Amino acid sequence: MRRATLAAEPINAIVESYLDRYFQMFPTRATAAGRHDLDEQLENFAPSKMTEWIEFNQTMRSRLLELQRGPALSLDAKLDLEALLAQIDRELNGLTVLRRAERDPLYWSAVAADATVFLLVRDDLPLAERRQHALLRARNLPRFAQQARDHFVHVDPNTVAPELCQIAASQIRATASFYKEGFAQAIAGSIHAREDSAAAAAGLLDFAATLDELGKRATGSPRLGAAYATTFRLGTGITEPVRDVLARAQSDLVATRTEAANYGRTVWSGLIQDQPPKDDTELVRRLFDRVAADHGQTVDDALAQWRTNVAALDKLVHEKKIMTLPDPLTLIVDRSPSFFVGQSVGGVYPPGPYAPDAKTILFLPTPPGTASAEQKEAFFRDFNEHFNKMIVPHELIPGHYVQFKIAAHQPHKVRTIFPDPLYVEGWGTFCERTLLDQGWGGPLERLAHLKKQLENIARTIVDIRVHSENMSRDEVVRFVKDEALQNDQFASNMWTRAITSSPQITTYYLGYGKVRKAQDAARVAAGDHFELRKFMDGMMELGPVSIDHYIDRLSGKSGDANRSESPAE
Repeated sequence: MRRATLAAEPINAIVESYLDRYFQMFPTRATAAGRHDLDEQLENFAPSKMTEWIEFNQTMRSRLLELQRGPALSLDAKLDLEALLAQIDRELNGLTVLRRAERDPLYWSAVAADATVFLLVRDDLPLAERRQHALLRARNLPRFAQQARDHFVHVDPNTVAPELCQIAASQIRATASFYKEGFAQAIAGSIHAREDSAAAAAGLLDFAATLDELGKRATGSPRLGAAYATTFRLGTGITEPVRDVLARAQSDLVATRTEAANYGRTVWSGLIQDQPPKDDTELVRRLFDRVAADHGQTVDDALAQWRTNVAALDKLVHEKKIMTLPDPLTLIVDRSPSFFVGQSVGGVYPPGPYAPDAKTILFLPTPPGTASAEQKEAFFRDFNEHFNKMIVPHELIPGHYVQFKIAAHQPHKVRTIFPDPLYVEGWGTFCERTLLDQGWGGPLERLAHLKKQLENIARTIVDIRVHSENMSRDEVVRFVKDEALQNDQFASNMWTRAITSSPQITTYYLGYGKVRKAQDAARVAAGDHFELRKFMDGMMELGPVSIDHYIDRLSGKSGDANRSESPAE
């Protein structure tokens, strides 16, 4: 055991060294993690900085591989090493193979969009301090926007995808609107703050105009092509050949459609007065339309429903002892603040490991302020009452809110900062199904879940086919509508997700399968003594690491020699 402890010491030092350098390179991510010593700074993607960062990662990777080949490691040291090595491999692939900083304008636009959001919404510092830090960071935006503009003025247009220019330009304009119209209000700023925010907006609009011009000349492709197989492996941890994953997903899509149809026939008479169609596809479409028919008319309607659902779900999980929850509930569910003019900030904002007691915030998705009556109707049909109720276990309890809250208190911060991608979304998707099975919701919520499952599987198929089979946008839309039975908006969005967030969109389906495998392993090991609560709690013990470790642990394959030495145990 002494050898394992000694081996862990250099890993701890390497982890701390990497995290310090990582946050210096990406100050906005330090803020998201709850560190505020770099709040006054903003990213600097100068070529010399990028070269130094790449070389630093390459050096760190060599050191980690040497330690991996060395004396036996404790389980904690092994998990920390794996989390960091996976992050470094993804980082190097993104910068040296995909060359995202050079060729992808979204690499830059995301920094501008996120620059001050966490400072303005999270409560891990007093409000006055957060406002001051946000102003100091915003003063860096003109410099950053100028650096971005200068870079893309001189980039080779043959290496840049016009689709990404268009998406990034739109994101940048939305961010500029916020700084022009809402930022000064958000920080209760003086006339000088208004001047600073106006300068930020002007610089961002100049960058957006540069991307517009570049988009007219750009001839690159958003497809990853030959780099996809490696990017997929690094982004998911799945070593199975991509073609085998595709075949499995295609088979599961058919099986899930059949499941939806079979279930639909058992509940049809209680939902729809007509006779059920003989054709399964028509039947499922009619049922999905029935799910969408029950919806509110305003964001306030949705907000009231979400808050009611959170209280009811928290009570259900406690009463049925489904999982040990981190009490008290430190969760805010709200609409996004009005000062975020033009900017979409919907989603979960969890606490970071450097400020684990901060509240988790869920801002509900909202239709754009410029949406027509028809577009608003379509939006609320998608985010209908039954979808909203079904998805609360995924996003909040016992899904991401619980998952991230427990992870933030994990003593091994590297695992929380660089979580295993399948663990994150796999857990959320697993919680949807588990809570339905525990009595949360009824037939319409289960149908909403099956529709979401079809979407998740289709995401994996589309991601693989777009990047390795040159699937076109029209083919994506047709496939998602005809085979996954989704509506126009989801079909169109899936193309955008595939070209902007590959392979992350595969993690919902792939991660769900892994968590189900972990549950199966726990059932076999425990036999008649299986307890859902023990399994759910057990899936939090190591933090957000590869689910394979949980499978081994729950099936009894991990021996005493690999026991964790962390204080938490």
